[in-house]
Amino acid sequence: MSSKTDEIVSSIRNAVAAHRLLPGVQLREVALGKLYGVSRTVVRQALQTLAREGLVDLTPGRIASVAKPTPEEARDTFDLRWAIERHATETLAQKLTRKDVAALRAHVKLERAARAARNAEEVRRLGAGFHVLVAQLAGNALLARTLEQLVARIALILLLYRHDYDEHVECLQDEHAEFIDLLESGAASKALQLLQRHLQTVEVSLNVEKIAVVDDPHLRRALLAG
Repeated sequence: MSSKTDEIVSSIRNAVAAHRLLPGVQLREVALGKLYGVSRTVVRQALQTLAREGLVDLTPGRIASVAKPTPEEARDTFDLRWAIERHATETLAQKLTRKDVAALRAHVKLERAARAARNAEEVRRLGAGFHVLVAQLAGNALLARTLEQLVARIALILLLYRHDYDEHVECLQDEHAEFIDLLESGAASKALQLLQRHLQTVEVSLNVEKIAVVDDPHLRRALLAG
């Protein structure tokens, strides 16, 4: 991919993860081309990449739009997330260093600062980023990239199926800190048990019976805000 294609992919992915770009919003090639100063071909390449990640719907004969995962796809996404994070945690536990612990603790400190500042967008970004950081420290770049893509898809799911995730933020951040303590003490099995409960807290916050109404935000504001 070209650098411009990468830029568009990252911009849309970040807007989705930050809850600025909602499920079902149309992504017109002409509008995106003008926004980023590129041809429709470059935009189309970016949208195809995002479609492979499950973030964009490219149904033939229809305008591209932000994906709207079904309840079944939502459950499959959480199942895959658990499989990836379980492997990452097991791998990291076997090679954990003081530097790794320091990086994780520094991240939790940022999470708590964002919550204290009432910056909901940053709280969500950092909360998801903690899990990506675990995968990165485990040393598997492909695993980390896959989890990063899943995290953006989960943001869509949280938006589409009304949730009470924000009510659990303080508890989830405390669990991140406890997770680090368990890894540092060598209690990998307990860390995995905590991780599983932690992810289930997010999953059960969803209400798959209630689909959020799509609001079509101004694309410039949604994509360039970050």
